[in-house]
Amino acid sequence: MTEIAVNKLSDPGIDQDLLAEAQRHLGGASEVDAMNAALLQYVEGWRERRRSALKRLQQMSDEGLFDYSALDEIDK
Repeated sequence: MTEIAVNKLSDPGIDQDLLAEAQRHLGGASEVDAMNAALLQYVEGWRERRRSALKRLQQMSDEGLFDYSALDEIDK
């Protein structure tokens, strides 16, 4: 195996200080586990922001804050 295949996370594009800090916060997790945990946290945060935005849009619609009358004009 090549060096790249064996040590994928030592890529110069990955901030080693951030990776080491994430590993410490995760109780000494492996590099791969730390990266996966960070990715999961990012994706879950993104999903939650989207759910919150959708919920707010639904609330706004329920409160009558959108004017749908323009849609009627399109159908004429």
